[in-house]
Amino acid sequence: MLGNSGIGSGIRALMAGSRRQICVLVVVTLLTLVGGVPVASNADSRPAALTNAPSADPTDTRDVEAFLDELLVRRMEQQHIVGATVAVIADGRPVFAKGYGYADRDAKSPVIADRTLFYIGSAGKLFTWTAVMQQVEQGRLDLHTDINTYLDFTVPSSFSTPITMAHLMTHTAGFEEQLAALMAEPQDVLPLRDFLIQYVPHRRYSPGTTFAYSNYGTALAGYIVERVSGEPFEQYLTAHLLEPLGMHQSAAVQPLPARLAADFSKGYAWRNGTYDAFDLELAAVAPAAAIRATATDMTAFMLAHLHDGQAGRDKPSVVAPILRLDTLAEMHRPQFTPDPRLPGMAYGFIRSRENDRDILWHDGASARFTTLLALVPEERAGLFISTNTPGLDERAILSAFLDRYHPATQPDSLASTTPDPDVGRFAGTFVSTRSAHTSAQKLVSRLSAIEVQPSADGTLLVGSERWLMIGPGLYRQADGERLLAFREDAGGNVTHLFRGPVTYFRVPWYEVPSFLLLGFILCLATLLSALLSWPFEALIRRRRHAMPRASGSHVARWIAATLGLSNLLLVAAWVTLMLRFADTYIYPSGDVTLLIRLATVTVMPLTAGVAFMAVRVWTCHTWGLAWRLHYALLTLGSVGLVGWLAYWNLLGVGP
Repeated sequence: MLGNSGIGSGIRALMAGSRRQICVLVVVTLLTLVGGVPVASNADSRPAALTNAPSADPTDTRDVEAFLDELLVRRMEQQHIVGATVAVIADGRPVFAKGYGYADRDAKSPVIADRTLFYIGSAGKLFTWTAVMQQVEQGRLDLHTDINTYLDFTVPSSFSTPITMAHLMTHTAGFEEQLAALMAEPQDVLPLRDFLIQYVPHRRYSPGTTFAYSNYGTALAGYIVERVSGEPFEQYLTAHLLEPLGMHQSAAVQPLPARLAADFSKGYAWRNGTYDAFDLELAAVAPAAAIRATATDMTAFMLAHLHDGQAGRDKPSVVAPILRLDTLAEMHRPQFTPDPRLPGMAYGFIRSRENDRDILWHDGASARFTTLLALVPEERAGLFISTNTPGLDERAILSAFLDRYHPATQPDSLASTTPDPDVGRFAGTFVSTRSAHTSAQKLVSRLSAIEVQPSADGTLLVGSERWLMIGPGLYRQADGERLLAFREDAGGNVTHLFRGPVTYFRVPWYEVPSFLLLGFILCLATLLSALLSWPFEALIRRRRHAMPRASGSHVARWIAATLGLSNLLLVAAWVTLMLRFADTYIYPSGDVTLLIRLATVTVMPLTAGVAFMAVRVWTCHTWGLAWRLHYALLTLGSVGLVGWLAYWNLLGVGP
């Protein structure tokens, strides 16, 4: 989680449907009933600035253990983490592995590094990308050939440039977000081919131009491995990666085999002072995130990527080679970056720079587990850490580890930075390219925007973090090494923000989440006023024995009240669905589709009815001016709400 949702606090927000970002959506929806509008933030956290202190010995097992014991135990207590498992490689050999806390809190079963399996989430994609490179070595795949060549169905062609495996491996195929590719209920897990055909996402960007992280793209790659190898994907990973590496206490299948199920850690979430336990999460598509492994088994995988499986320059191999050295070099070298001044993507690995060293890494997050795998090839070092409760900042753990054992060797040049006199041009709201645009999922992704604001001292605030200019459109974190860059169009207008490979596009004022939410609140409040005020007015008239209104007036009121009630029920249903999504990362595609259809067949006719009755109201002399104005506002609110729902793709009757 270096360098950026980034990917750092970064890839979680962009990927796996970060629980925090999804909860923002839920809170926003709830607050529409009382008028509150939150502001989303993707601020990164970074330990203190570099000190260039002498390094400790990373091969000293006792020192590593003492360091991690003090660091992890304290932070686990602070963040209510039930259990964690860690493995460390130094100088090309395993030096430390240990479990912390509990795999089963109620049973007081401890985490054991070489026995307890953790769900590593999207870090498991590295196995998929490694399998792809194996097929490249064997001549069955070409990284720059149209992927439709290898498929038995066709990915629609939306651009003149075809999608290649290289695009899939750098997340530049151009797919919009597909939340159905996260997690799934056991009964809803589809065969890989069926899922890929049923949930093909819209293609938003021309291949090779834009980083847009995609679980669907990874699933496509896994299916292509299955096709060209002639083996089911999970069976392929087991036979060609797990078994050769001696990862016998790990699995690529779900649910787990009986011999491993008892050793799998439960997942937890800390809520309202208590722990909510969960036994097993299932990936919707295996190639995106199906690996469950122990820390010691993951050591073998890291070693295989550090130097062809050798334990050290002059030491015998401890794991079987899974790729040739030239293939590893090709996989690890830079393959894509949106700005040449920033680290970007290797094939599958995210590249970052910290303490003057290149870092290859990937993280993973589900509703219950978080994981970070990081390699420092120059030092033949690696760190694997996984927790069974969200909340631990693995990025901070890695930075602290690097500062102790691999500190910066060059003096900090931060003092040479100068304020930007024109910093205001970068101000605005930016949304991740890992977004949906043509489906109802658009609302989820848009509300995870980040705000960029200028400071009086000429620095830049991104979320709550301060950044200093070090070059044209290039900024460095004030208390760290991370970089971000901006892109301008030919007219000098800022269009994009980059954190490492992760890309954000600037949205115009009318697409800023706070503006759209305010419009929604006003429309909904107007409709709810009909639901509350007119029954109350009818009750007052009855108690005062006033003359009954004309029948047309009753119809107008009841249509409006019914529309207000319908919208209230639809909002409540949406909140319920999103709360469930936030708790499980299982996107309720069927329920969302049903809700959209219900909204279409209720809101649309009732809105048309309100608009029709508005004409009657203004020609009816029994209505006072105040009530006629109220009904006019109600009509405007009804039409505005329909427009709001249409903008967010929340109306329709199709699949």
